[in-house]
Amino acid sequence: SPNQLLNGVKEDFSKKYLWNGQINENLYSQDCLFTDPTLSFKGLETYRRNVGSLQPLVRALVPEYEVELLSCEMNQKDKCIKARWRMYGDINVFWNPRIDVVGRTKFSYDPSKGNRIVNYFETWEMPASKALFQLITPR
Repeated sequence: SPNQLLNGVKEDFSKKYLWNGQINENLYSQDCLFTDPTLSFKGLETYRRNVGSLQPLVRALVPEYEVELLSCEMNQKDKCIKARWRMYGDINVFWNPRIDVVGRTKFSYDPSKGNRIVNYFETWEMPASKALFQLITPR
Protein backbone atom coordinates (compact mmCIF):
# COMPACT_ATOMS: atom_id res chain seq x y z
CA SER A 1 0.00 0.00 0.00
CA PRO A 2 1.13 3.62 -0.35
CA ASN A 3 1.40 3.90 3.45
CA GLN A 4 3.67 0.85 3.59
CA LEU A 5 5.80 2.46 0.90
CA LEU A 6 6.01 5.69 2.90
CA ASN A 7 7.05 3.77 6.01
CA GLY A 8 9.66 1.85 3.98
CA VAL A 9 11.16 5.06 2.58
CA LYS A 10 11.35 6.53 6.10
CA GLU A 11 13.04 3.35 7.30
CA ASP A 12 15.65 3.61 4.51
CA PHE A 13 16.44 7.16 5.64
CA SER A 14 16.81 5.96 9.23
CA LYS A 15 19.37 3.39 7.97
CA LYS A 16 21.31 6.32 6.38
CA TYR A 17 21.00 4.91 2.86
CA LEU A 18 22.25 8.19 1.35
CA TRP A 19 25.71 7.22 2.67
CA ASN A 20 25.66 3.43 2.76
CA GLY A 21 23.32 2.61 -0.11
CA GLN A 22 21.25 0.22 2.00
CA ILE A 23 17.77 0.46 0.54
CA ASN A 24 14.89 -1.96 0.84
CA GLU A 25 14.98 -3.22 -2.74
CA ASN A 26 11.42 -4.54 -2.41
CA LEU A 27 10.24 -0.91 -2.52
CA TYR A 28 11.65 -0.42 -6.05
CA SER A 29 10.72 -1.77 -9.46
CA GLN A 30 13.53 -3.70 -11.18
CA ASP A 31 13.69 -1.03 -13.92
CA CYS A 32 13.55 2.02 -11.61
CA LEU A 33 15.24 5.14 -12.98
CA PHE A 34 17.69 6.63 -10.44
CA THR A 35 18.76 10.25 -10.94
CA ASP A 36 20.83 12.59 -8.78
CA PRO A 37 22.75 15.78 -9.63
CA THR A 38 25.82 13.81 -10.76
CA LEU A 39 24.42 10.84 -12.71
CA SER A 40 21.38 8.93 -13.93
CA PHE A 41 20.96 5.22 -14.55
CA LYS A 42 18.26 2.59 -14.82
CA GLY A 43 17.69 -0.59 -12.86
CA LEU A 44 18.24 -2.11 -9.44
CA GLU A 45 21.09 -4.23 -10.79
CA THR A 46 22.97 -1.08 -11.84
CA TYR A 47 22.18 0.48 -8.44
CA ARG A 48 23.72 -2.56 -6.71
CA ARG A 49 26.84 -2.35 -8.91
CA ASN A 50 27.27 1.40 -8.36
CA VAL A 51 26.79 1.15 -4.59
CA GLY A 52 29.07 -1.88 -4.41
CA SER A 53 31.90 -0.02 -6.12
CA LEU A 54 31.52 3.09 -3.92
CA GLN A 55 31.07 1.44 -0.52
CA PRO A 56 34.72 0.49 0.16
CA LEU A 57 35.69 4.13 -0.47
CA VAL A 58 32.90 5.52 1.72
CA ARG A 59 33.71 3.08 4.55
CA ALA A 60 37.41 4.01 4.42
CA LEU A 61 37.00 7.78 4.10
CA VAL A 62 33.78 8.58 5.97
CA PRO A 63 33.75 6.48 9.14
CA GLU A 64 31.04 8.60 10.77
CA TYR A 65 28.13 10.18 8.96
CA GLU A 66 24.58 11.30 9.54
CA VAL A 67 21.34 11.63 7.63
CA GLU A 68 18.53 13.81 8.95
CA LEU A 69 15.07 13.39 7.46
CA LEU A 70 13.64 16.92 7.54
CA SER A 71 10.28 16.05 5.97
CA CYS A 72 8.70 13.10 4.19
CA GLU A 73 5.19 13.24 2.78
CA MET A 74 2.96 11.08 0.63
CA ASN A 75 1.07 12.62 -2.28
CA GLN A 76 -1.35 9.92 -3.44
CA LYS A 77 -2.85 12.20 -6.11
CA ASP A 78 0.54 12.54 -7.84
CA LYS A 79 1.61 9.02 -6.82
CA CYS A 80 4.81 10.13 -5.15
CA ILE A 81 6.62 10.61 -1.87
CA LYS A 82 8.57 13.83 -1.42
CA ALA A 83 11.37 13.96 1.11
CA ARG A 84 13.72 16.71 2.22
CA TRP A 85 16.88 15.68 4.01
CA ARG A 86 20.38 16.60 5.12
CA MET A 87 23.44 14.37 4.87
CA TYR A 88 26.79 15.23 6.39
CA GLY A 89 30.04 13.61 7.35
CA ASP A 90 33.70 14.36 7.89
CA ILE A 91 36.11 12.97 5.32
CA ASN A 92 39.05 11.10 6.85
CA VAL A 93 41.92 12.85 5.04
CA PHE A 94 44.50 15.26 6.48
CA TRP A 95 42.68 18.46 5.45
CA ASN A 96 39.51 17.16 7.16
CA PRO A 97 36.81 18.38 4.77
CA ARG A 98 33.13 18.02 5.58
CA ILE A 99 30.40 17.06 3.18
CA ASP A 100 27.16 18.77 4.15
CA VAL A 101 24.30 18.69 1.66
CA VAL A 102 20.60 19.43 1.98
CA GLY A 103 18.53 17.85 -0.73
CA ARG A 104 15.17 16.58 -1.85
CA THR A 105 14.11 13.27 -3.28
CA LYS A 106 10.94 12.54 -5.19
CA PHE A 107 10.01 8.85 -5.16
CA SER A 108 7.39 8.27 -7.88
CA TYR A 109 5.52 4.99 -7.63
CA ASP A 110 3.26 2.98 -9.90
CA PRO A 111 0.16 1.24 -8.50
CA SER A 112 0.22 -1.18 -11.47
CA LYS A 113 3.68 -2.32 -10.29
CA GLY A 114 2.59 -3.07 -6.74
CA ASN A 115 3.14 0.53 -5.60
CA ARG A 116 6.86 0.13 -6.24
CA ILE A 117 9.10 3.12 -6.91
CA VAL A 118 9.68 3.59 -10.64
CA ASN A 119 11.52 6.92 -10.55
CA TYR A 120 13.98 8.12 -7.89
CA PHE A 121 14.79 11.79 -8.53
CA GLU A 122 17.23 13.56 -6.18
CA THR A 123 18.14 17.24 -6.19
CA TRP A 124 20.44 19.26 -3.96
CA GLU A 125 19.82 22.74 -2.60
CA MET A 126 23.23 23.82 -3.90
CA PRO A 127 24.89 23.32 -7.28
CA ALA A 128 26.58 19.92 -7.65
CA SER A 129 29.89 21.71 -8.25
CA LYS A 130 29.66 23.46 -4.87
CA ALA A 131 28.78 20.20 -3.11
CA LEU A 132 31.73 18.42 -4.72
CA PHE A 133 34.02 21.39 -3.97
CA GLN A 134 33.51 20.58 -0.29
CA LEU A 135 35.74 17.53 -0.85
CA ILE A 136 38.79 19.73 -1.36
CA THR A 137 37.95 22.50 1.11
CA PRO A 138 39.77 22.29 4.47
CA ARG A 139 37.75 22.83 7.62
